[in-house]
Parts: sequence; structure tokens; C-alpha cells
Amino acid sequence: MGEMSNLVIIAFGILFFSWLLFYLIFSKRHKLFVKSFLDSNNNILIVYSKHSIIMINQAGLDFFGYNTFKEFRDEHSCISNFFLEEDDCYDKYTDGKKWVEKIEKTKSKSVKVKILSKIDKLYHYFDIKVSKMKFSNQYLLTFNNISKIENERQEIERLLEYDPLTQVYNRVKINKVFKEIIYAANGQQNSFSVILLDIDFFKKINDTYGHNVGDKVLIELARLVKMILRKEDVFARWGGEEFLIMSEKTSLQSAQMLAEYIRREIERFSFDVVKDVTCSFGVTEFQVGDTQHKIFERVDLALYEAKENGRNQVVAK
Repeated sequence: MGEMSNLVIIAFGILFFSWLLFYLIFSKRHKLFVKSFLDSNNNILIVYSKHSIIMINQAGLDFFGYNTFKEFRDEHSCISNFFLEEDDCYDKYTDGKKWVEKIEKTKSKSVKVKILSKIDKLYHYFDIKVSKMKFSNQYLLTFNNISKIENERQEIERLLEYDPLTQVYNRVKINKVFKEIIYAANGQQNSFSVILLDIDFFKKINDTYGHNVGDKVLIELARLVKMILRKEDVFARWGGEEFLIMSEKTSLQSAQMLAEYIRREIERFSFDVVKDVTCSFGVTEFQVGDTQHKIFERVDLALYEAKENGRNQVVAK
């Protein structure tokens, strides 16, 4: 009886170790098969589970600048660390560590991201498709490079929002930004001011020197004003010889001082052909309850008064 028990135990042991060996061989072959499949794809492919990277293909290692998966894993556990912040792009702060699970549950099951490549040192845009793998808690992340499409879209947007002559913003951009700034001002009680400037006797410049010289004056003036303004200020060609400045977190007094400084700089600047050019300025500050129409009406009235009072001066309303 004891010998029979020993034989049973030995048989079970052999069976168990045979199964374990089979599992390990199968598991290894399965992993090699999956790796081979991933490496055969030119897109970046990543197997992701429990907020960590399980596998990445060769295209991904090359893109991120690593020779082996071990080197990659030693430095990075979450792929979202590579996502850079930009408007309309998903970044590492958007959904935290559970971002893959959250994206998989959305209708689109994909997100747009911006990543810096170690290959060409350029920024690339990807549409990441998240797919839940059957019979497991793992996800397949497919990176479709949409850089060409995204760059073309941004170029079209730039052409729509920029004045082709002076290369500063135009009315399209101003109307877009204005709504956001008014919303922020009403919600956070942040003040902002608007400056409207107009070149004095611009028609005379065109009549005397020709439209090409007039265009050159516009270009030179736009370049000069842009150099004076802060990076966060919005500067646009409003139309013809009029330019508009939107300055956030700026009081009426500060905006008036800025307008006066710009006026003096234009007055002392030697333009290429015309030499002497002056501008008139209207300034106003956002007031609670203001609409875009009210603000522009007020700043336009201030500019009108500056011109009526003799030009080359600043009037605030």
C-alpha cells in the first residue's frame, strides 16, 4: 500500500513537472511569437498592463532611443511620461496612471499625443489606439504617426489666423481668443486691457510713395511693436493700418503707459523710406459684464478722440 502511494506521488510529480515544463516552453514560445509579431510592424506597438509596460517592439525602442527593452524598462514604467503638453493633445497629467483603462472605455478608444523622437530630434504626433487583449488584463497600444497630417492642419490654421503681410495675428485669431479671455476675466476677476492703434496719415504715405512702401511701413511697424510686447500679449492687424493689442492682467493705467511707450518708440524710429511715422492710440479696460462689442466700441471711441485731438497721442476710456 505504501509503495502504491509513493508511485502515485511520483506519477503526480512527473505529471506536474511535465505540465510546468510544457507551460514554460509554451509561454516562452508565445512570448517570442508576440515579440516577433510586434517587431514586424513599422508602427510603435506596446503591450501594457497594470500601469506598466510589458513589451515594446523594435520600432518603439528605436524611436525612444534604447537598444534593449531592459534599458527602456529601467528608466520608464509608464509610457505617458513621454507625452508633452500641447493644446488638443493628451499629456501625462490628463488621467494619471489609469489613463489606458480610461481611454479604452471611451467611444473613440484613441488619443492624440505629442512626443519628442530620439532619432531625428523632432516632435511627432501620434494617434494612440487602445485595444483590450482577449482573455487577459493586457492592452495593445498602437501608435499611428499623424505628424504630417497634424503639421498640415497647423499650417492651415496658421494661415487662417495670421496676416500674410505683417505675419502677426488677424481678426480671425482675435475673435477666437477674445471669448476665452472674457470668460477667464469674468470667472477669475482678472483684468485685461485692449489697445487700438492707427497709423496717422497712412493714405498720404500710399499716395506719395506707393502701396509697396506703404506695405513696408506696415511690416516695419508690426515688427517694432512685437519686439516691445510681452510673449503673452496678443498682437494683431485689425484691418488696413489699424493694429490691436490684448494684454491680460493689465490695468487701464498700465495699458495706457504701455501705449505711450509704444507711441514714443514709433515716433523716434527711422522707417526705411518714409523715415517719420506716428500713430494714434485708443485704450480701454475690461469691465464686469462687458461684451466684445462693448469693449471694441469703447476703444474705437478712444482712438477716434485721439485722432480728433490732433493725432500722435493716447486716449483712454
